[in-house]
Amino acid sequence: MNKLKQYEKIRVFEGFAGYGGATFGLARAGIDFEVIGYSEFDKFASALYDANHKDSNGQPIKNWGDITQINPKDLPDFDLFTGGFPCQPFSQVGMQQGEKDQYGRGTLMYDIIRICEVKRPQYILMENVKGLATKRFEATFNTLKKALKELGYGDLKYAILNTKDYGIPQNRERLWMFARLGGLPEDFSMVPPTIDNGLKLKDFVDKKPDESLYLSQQQIQRIKDFYGIESFAVSEYSCFDLYNKKIRDDGLSITILAPEHNKMRMVEPTLPDGTEVVRKYSVLEQFRLMGFKDGEIDFAGQSYTQLSKRAANGWDVNVVGVLLKHIWGQLS
Repeated sequence: MNKLKQYEKIRVFEGFAGYGGATFGLARAGIDFEVIGYSEFDKFASALYDANHKDSNGQPIKNWGDITQINPKDLPDFDLFTGGFPCQPFSQVGMQQGEKDQYGRGTLMYDIIRICEVKRPQYILMENVKGLATKRFEATFNTLKKALKELGYGDLKYAILNTKDYGIPQNRERLWMFARLGGLPEDFSMVPPTIDNGLKLKDFVDKKPDESLYLSQQQIQRIKDFYGIESFAVSEYSCFDLYNKKIRDDGLSITILAPEHNKMRMVEPTLPDGTEVVRKYSVLEQFRLMGFKDGEIDFAGQSYTQLSKRAANGWDVNVVGVLLKHIWGQLS
C-alpha cells in the first residue's frame, strides 16, 4: 500500500536551499507539497533557485536570505524543514575547523534549532558530510541530537548513504538526518533498499563537451609527472582520482567537488593514433551525476564555475527522492 496518498499537502521551508535539492527530491518522491519560503544568501544559488521553482500561482517563492538574520516569528507556518547546512567545516577536503570555522559556517546548525524551536515543524530533514558523524566532531553532533530531543523530536535518526548505491555512479557519501515531532519508532529505517541498475560513468558522459574543457598534451604530461602516472590510455570513459593518484577502473566517478579544488578529471578513450585525452567534467556530466535528467533543471545562463559550485554543494536529487519516499512510506 502506498502510504504517500494518506497525507495532505505539506508545507515546506527549504533552508540552505542551493538549487532546491529538497524541492526536486520531494517531487521525485511523489509527495504533495508546497514550498512556503526558502533561505539562501548566495546570489547565484538564489537566481538558479528562482529560475526553477515557483509557487502555486507561478510567482517567485520568497527568499528569506541569510538564515542567521531570520526572525522565526516572521516566517509562515510549515510542516517540514529541510536543510543541508554548510559541510565545509566537517569535510575531509576542507580545513575541518568544525564549529571554529573561520567563516562561521560551523555554527549554522544552531539557526536550524533556533527556527524549529519557534515554528515547531512536524518534520526535519538535514544533510551534511559524513565527517560530522566522526569522533572528531562527536561533541557537535551530540549537541545537535540533544537539542532536538529537548525540543520534543525524540532521537534523531540518521544514516550515511552513498550515491553509488542508488543507481548513479558517483562515490558520494553523505550523512542524512531525520526527526519527527514526538519522535520516531525504534524500528524506523533511514536506509532505503539499494538500487543496482548497472549504469556506469560511461553512461553519463557528455558526447559533445566544450573544447575549452580539454587539457593540452603538455598539461597531461605535467599531471603525469606530478602524480607519477605512466599512462592515461583507457578503452572506456574513466575518472582520474587525483586523491589516490590512479585512474578508477570501477566505472565510478569521484565525489563531485567545487571547481576550486581542481581535482576532477575525465579520461576519454585513447584515440586510434595513441593520443591520450583528458579533460574537466562538463556541467551536464556534473548534474547528471547529481541525479538530474537532461532538461530537468534550468541553468539560467550561469557560468561553468558557478554551476560547478552548485552541483558540488547541492543535494543528489535522486537519493533525496529515494530517501523521502522510503521515509514517507513508514510514517503513520
